[in-house]
Amino acid sequence: MSHSKTVLLFRTHSDATTETTYHWAETVKQHFLTHHWKVIDLAKDDAVHSQVENALLNLDSYVFLFYGHGQSDKMIGQDGMPVINLDNLSLLKDQKVYVVACLTAQQLGFEAAQIACFYLGYNQDVQFPIDPVYSQYVEKCVNKGILAMLNRPECTVEQAGQQIVDEYTRWIEYFTIGEGASDTGTFLLAIQLRHNRDALQLFGDLSATL
Repeated sequence: MSHSKTVLLFRTHSDATTETTYHWAETVKQHFLTHHWKVIDLAKDDAVHSQVENALLNLDSYVFLFYGHGQSDKMIGQDGMPVINLDNLSLLKDQKVYVVACLTAQQLGFEAAQIACFYLGYNQDVQFPIDPVYSQYVEKCVNKGILAMLNRPECTVEQAGQQIVDEYTRWIEYFTIGEGASDTGTFLLAIQLRHNRDALQLFGDLSATL
């Protein structure tokens, strides 16, 4: 597989949660386009098993981004059906996988590490408030790693993972002991940020870059 500058972006839009993460993925898409990458955007009704399987089998893509719902052993498509699970895990061979979804790093990510270049995801629920006044801070954290790798070609996924952790820690401190500690909403946000930070998992080649 040649290393062309192509990214496969998979994002669902089926409820209030994925409506939010859908827009987080748009931010990342625009950054990739600005850096002259080709983006294959499987969104909404295209975010289903047949489309992702066809793309991974036939497109020259080696970066796979997923924003949507997940379970411990699967990523879930727009129609509620699995798009990547343990049965078709081979689709992730050699891929650089970055997942913003609940739970997938528990089993799917662990298994994918045997064949993917790397797998970055979460082994617990990814928690955030729907209110964009607060959810924007979770967006900054979940997107921090992939944007760091995009902006600095020498940035390894291990360094990117640390930047995600640092970004979470920055906002946790801001909303607990810093200027942002103002009300019950910010206190609850800090709890969610800490939960997400501790759920982050990284498998595979830690020295890999984009």
